[in-house]
Amino acid sequence: MNTLKRTMQHLSYGMQHPLDLLSKLKLDAEKLTRTPHPYEVFNFVVTAAVLAEWIQKFYVSESAPEPFASPNKKRNTWLIPGISPQWIKNRDCIPNREGNVERDIANALSICAHTANATKHFHWNDQGAVSAIGETPPIGDWYQYFFTSNAPDLFVCIYGENYGLQQVKDILLQFYAGLIEYLDEIEGQSSPT
Repeated sequence: MNTLKRTMQHLSYGMQHPLDLLSKLKLDAEKLTRTPHPYEVFNFVVTAAVLAEWIQKFYVSESAPEPFASPNKKRNTWLIPGISPQWIKNRDCIPNREGNVERDIANALSICAHTANATKHFHWNDQGAVSAIGETPPIGDWYQYFFTSNAPDLFVCIYGENYGLQQVKDILLQFYAGLIEYLDEIEGQSSPT
């Protein structure tokens, strides 16, 4: 009996490592304009959400000092390494540069995860986390007024904060590149040489 677990590493059409999917995400991101075509948004969001799943399944997260994990039934927040704000070198994508960068990363991850899930199942299953998507962001308080980009974009309001798709893209490209490098380094240290 074959006990080999069938994964994308063993049976694939050429994409075997999270870096392969990150390359696809970068290509999808290049196609996102300030007025993106719905197909381009779909491709980017789904790839970004799937990349989070691939990373969690590819790496032995328990070996990392600070694991990466999506929310689950026991924990409703993303687990992201505490050093992840260091990976966001270009902070222009952060709505409130003095705020919590880890929260912005988690919100960007959640935007993609919830949107991809709704795309797959047609129904939103996010307990109301995403409250609006549109070309104009909802401005309901002073925080939103001061910390919402005014550049033309497609905006998503999640947990009361507005993110333009360009911001989500820039946050996630930097975060995923840093996360994969970090996990590859940790995995390299823990594997016998």
